[in-house]
Amino acid sequence: MKGFLRREDGALMLDGMIAMLATILIMVFLMSLGFLFYQQWIVSNVANDTAARVAQSYAYPNTDPVIGYIDVELMDHVPLFRYMGDDLEAENVEKAENYGAWALELSSLAYPVSPPEIRAEVFSDSLARRHIEVTVRAEYEMPLGGALEFFGMDGTIEYEATGYGVCMDLMDYIYTVDTVKTLSEDTISSKFLGAADSFLSMLGKLKELFT
Repeated sequence: MKGFLRREDGALMLDGMIAMLATILIMVFLMSLGFLFYQQWIVSNVANDTAARVAQSYAYPNTDPVIGYIDVELMDHVPLFRYMGDDLEAENVEKAENYGAWALELSSLAYPVSPPEIRAEVFSDSLARRHIEVTVRAEYEMPLGGALEFFGMDGTIEYEATGYGVCMDLMDYIYTVDTVKTLSEDTISSKFLGAADSFLSMLGKLKELFT
């Protein structure tokens, strides 16, 4: 019996099996970490992307947020008093929530524990200037989450991210530029503006010279 116990037949195979099992376990753990960080990036990206897409076509809530194309005919029929009332804000909030839910479902690799919560809020900065905040909160069960639990981590992770976007109104911008240009040309001649610009440039050079 003592001689049998001293025999080393198959020891190399046993060592190799232990090393292989440890390597596989570490690889599975690293893959599960990859899923964890990927899902975190997805939630953050969906929040930012949703806010940006809705903000770019805020005055045109009926446009497709995926394509983002605004038809010229649609721009010609934009209501003049579109910022009065809550209709425009409500339509964009609904658009943001629908697009965010679709994008999150399309790109996620983890398993949602419950339907994700997507909340969009529009804030008024001035008369015709808005910004939108999109908050995404979701809880997921990670693929290969058992490896995370084996190392003392939770296999179910809750994520939350907020995206911001400045709402753009192309017609409002065009009208503003045209109005400023018209007022400048009608009230102050271009010669006066050129002389004022030259005078300010001279003051800047004198300041650089004596400082």
